[in-house]
Amino acid sequence: MEMTSTQRLILANQYKLMGLLDPANAQKYARLETIVKGGFSLELKELDNEFLAISEAECQTVLETLEMYHALQVSYENLADKSDLTAHRLQFIGYDAIRERKYLNYLRFITGIEGKYQEFMRCAPGCDSQTPMWDKYNKMLDMWKACPHQYHLSLVEIQNILNA
Repeated sequence: MEMTSTQRLILANQYKLMGLLDPANAQKYARLETIVKGGFSLELKELDNEFLAISEAECQTVLETLEMYHALQVSYENLADKSDLTAHRLQFIGYDAIRERKYLNYLRFITGIEGKYQEFMRCAPGCDSQTPMWDKYNKMLDMWKACPHQYHLSLVEIQNILNA
């Protein structure tokens, strides 16, 4: 991470203030303040790891995935015969906290801070799927987008999407 002396001073002061405001984490902030003041390049890389970048296209895919799950649940509720499908299969399980952290962070922002898609967010606490889901969701999205009536899906269409 490249920073000017002024930027380092500002960030070091931020860490000093954070240590005062959050005594429980004061030691952590004191360490970070020392790293920034000292300009220790190796340790400054730790700070870079805190800043994830998610593209507009990736954000859109997360939103489309949530919308797809909304459509799946609406369609399921409208089915006359639900005997071949359980509601459990329609539950969104989130993203892997280790390998898909940026998607999970965006999901938490959308659902927690923005308050969107709350009506069907029943994934385990934190929505950590504990397995990568990005590729699976993209395959499901392809199937969903190919359906002529995306919010009035038949049982077969729902099953095809879930099995993608």
